[in-house]
Amino acid sequence: MPEISIVIPVYNEEKYVSSYIGRLSAELTDARVDDYEIVLVENGSTDNTRRIALDMGEKNSRLRVITLEKADYGAALKAGLLAAKGSYILQFDLDYWDISFLRKTVLLFREFEYNIIIGSKNMLMSKDKRRPIRRIISQGFRFFLWTFFDLRVSDTHGIKAWKNDESLRQVIRETKFGRHIFDTELVLRSQKADLSIIELPMTVVEQRPSSSKALIKRIPEAVTDLIYLWWELNFARKDK
Repeated sequence: MPEISIVIPVYNEEKYVSSYIGRLSAELTDARVDDYEIVLVENGSTDNTRRIALDMGEKNSRLRVITLEKADYGAALKAGLLAAKGSYILQFDLDYWDISFLRKTVLLFREFEYNIIIGSKNMLMSKDKRRPIRRIISQGFRFFLWTFFDLRVSDTHGIKAWKNDESLRQVIRETKFGRHIFDTELVLRSQKADLSIIELPMTVVEQRPSSSKALIKRIPEAVTDLIYLWWELNFARKDK
């Protein structure tokens, strides 16, 4: 079994998936990280992403490809986490990874009893260099979670590292939501289960342009899911 599993959901990434995975693999080699697997979770793509990913998987023994029929980032991340074979799991995006973060988290996991390490763009020493609209939305989301969920960390989105053990799998099995808030729910449930969570400051830079319209369109869906999640965490269990 590999020591490290890197889980990356992908959707409609035919233009980028080959080159970005190649760059990630090269950076891992340069950093002398060799005991790893990459779990690429293609979910519901309507372009050639699935075919390209499967072809890559046949040529790269370190790359495993999982395919899902429905486009759902949260479901893809959940499937990847559950399929991961490594002792430690790194949650990256196709265009957002950090090898320094990976190396730091592995050392911390080896030496301390942490369950989750979050790469936060909101800590004092962090640098968020994304466009203002994205920073504003992130801070609004953060305030919402602090106010209604008593969130005790500064970030729930972005890259994270997980110790791959039964406590993680138990929390994953309890999750109810996919789409935009799966990783937020997973962090909140991990907090509720008293798992050990720490954060590391990150520098975040957009590697390619993103659509502001698509981002704004997701806000009502995410807020609706969060309202249902608030009910689930506070009342659903009491009703059973």
